[in-house]
Amino acid sequence: MTQLICGGVRLPQTSHDNYKCYPSQLGKQIEMISGRIVTEVRGTVQIIEYSYDKMPDEIYTALLAVLRSKQAFPVVYLPDDSDVMMSSQFICTAFPTPTFAFDVSGKAVWHNTAFTLREVAPHD
Repeated sequence: MTQLICGGVRLPQTSHDNYKCYPSQLGKQIEMISGRIVTEVRGTVQIIEYSYDKMPDEIYTALLAVLRSKQAFPVVYLPDDSDVMMSSQFICTAFPTPTFAFDVSGKAVWHNTAFTLREVAPHD
């Protein structure tokens, strides 16, 4: 099952609590003159957290190019409330800091690739 495609790069399916996709409410708490606290809700964005243990070099380098582009990119993702893939524009908010695990026939295999994405535009 495909869980995540970032900027055209299809990522390997991950398991054991390494894929999270959930809505996050954007808002600001305001203290009223009476002392009450209210929340001004601006909308909802999807947050995606993904990690993978041993990622092949060709997928890893293509993924890094997308995540480090400093621009919003298209993402196709599996939401937590549906079996139907959805798509939107996302930015990377937590960049991967993987380590070199080993090489296979002269190709690097990266270990502990993890990142967080946030949907660019809020919605209701």
